[in-house]
Amino acid sequence: MISERLIFNHYTSSDFEDYFQLVSNIDVMKMVTGRPDEENEARERFENMLNDNVKNLVIGRFKVTLKNNGSFVGHAKLEMTKKNEAEIGYLLMPEFWGKGYGSEIALSMVNLGKQIEDIHKLVAIINPENVASQKILKNQGFEWDYDGDYLGLPAAYYKLKI
Repeated sequence: MISERLIFNHYTSSDFEDYFQLVSNIDVMKMVTGRPDEENEARERFENMLNDNVKNLVIGRFKVTLKNNGSFVGHAKLEMTKKNEAEIGYLLMPEFWGKGYGSEIALSMVNLGKQIEDIHKLVAIINPENVASQKILKNQGFEWDYDGDYLGLPAAYYKLKI
């Protein structure tokens, strides 16, 4: 999949170093898990992603790179959570923050979701203190649904009917 400035590819086994660079970055992960991933847990999660991506060649988890030079931007996901419902998500390397890439990734995941007949609702789970993600989601038409927790951390749940 390609957007204006980005390329989205399912991860391959050779992408672990980029993925680990992302999830081991404290600045990236403080709004997700509150701490960077250790290599063993990142490797386990990465292997699970590869296996899940084999099962569904359209949606899943994507390595995001710049179209013009192939630089690793981050991670995007669109995955089924329930019948007729999918979750979008995105993580960006800090050097790409504040440049519109988060919005471009979110729009791409929303557009992909709209192309899949079985998806009627999109959800996103973010840290309630992540003002940038709140803005991105609201600009894509998401509405706040409720506050709860995710993996033991505070979480704001957003939804979008499509």
